[in-house]
Amino acid sequence: MNLIFFPLVGLRTHACLLEKISGKKNFARKKIRKICFLWNIMLIYNINEGDGGMHQRHKKILDMLQAGKLLIKEAAVELGVTEMTLRSEIGPTRSKEFVRRDLKELESKKMVLLVKGGAVPHPARYEPEQTETELLGRKFAIAKALFLRILPTDTIFISTGSTSLAFAKVIARQNVLPMTVVTNSLSVASTLFRSCCKVILLGGELRTNSLDLVGPISEKNIEEYHVDWLISGCDGAFSDYGFYTSDISLSNLEKKSIGIADHVAVIADSTKFGRKALTRFAALKDIDLLVTDNGLSDDDYKKLRKAAIEVIKVELEISE
Repeated sequence: MNLIFFPLVGLRTHACLLEKISGKKNFARKKIRKICFLWNIMLIYNINEGDGGMHQRHKKILDMLQAGKLLIKEAAVELGVTEMTLRSEIGPTRSKEFVRRDLKELESKKMVLLVKGGAVPHPARYEPEQTETELLGRKFAIAKALFLRILPTDTIFISTGSTSLAFAKVIARQNVLPMTVVTNSLSVASTLFRSCCKVILLGGELRTNSLDLVGPISEKNIEEYHVDWLISGCDGAFSDYGFYTSDISLSNLEKKSIGIADHVAVIADSTKFGRKALTRFAALKDIDLLVTDNGLSDDDYKKLRKAAIEVIKVELEISE
């Protein structure tokens, strides 16, 4: 007789019924232990009690990911089910399905990335928060203008920054021709996943405040490549001196990247002009193209043109 037909009205009642059916007290006790275990599994994973428990599990999984990679086997232990018990009671395959189901749902929300045996935090979780309106109004307008100006092309290097990331998103959405993209940005690389682009990601040291790779390894790696265009953002700019960043390691890599490119483009909104930053990574003579918005002053425009820089000013269609 299958126990599933008995309502869970009391463990003693089940034990008595089983003992009468089987004539074996030990058999009854083992079956009751198994019922208790499976019932605890249902409570832990909240199979039949709505989304509240699932949200709690998701939160705990995300907390566990703070340490880096999460392994499915370890997650089962942390969620209250030991690997040994799972293997003996419900089998290793089914035991992992509970955690794997949650990870798949979190991946659909771009909160984790599934990898072999577990998951890692999704890069999108570490992007600075920006509204779609802001990107469409300013950064995407600049990015689209750059896309129309330089594509099609065979090879480009996309550096870091929110406007550079917007440019990568435009490529992912609109480019239909094969192209190779070299980058030191994990966010750019993930944006171009499953696009028409072949993506080459530099090695290096992960910055503490963004998903970008810098340092001696990156600087050594970049020497192995040559690209048609370098696309770079900036933290500050002066029309009579050059372009700046606030990170010395990033500045060193930017200087190296200028040396491997036939043409160099800077994409930055007009608010970056007159803004100070720690270190200069490019002089005016290093830049071929600037794409910005129509907030750029006439004085800055004339100085940039005098330095032989092509300037594209995008007419913004929203109020800033």
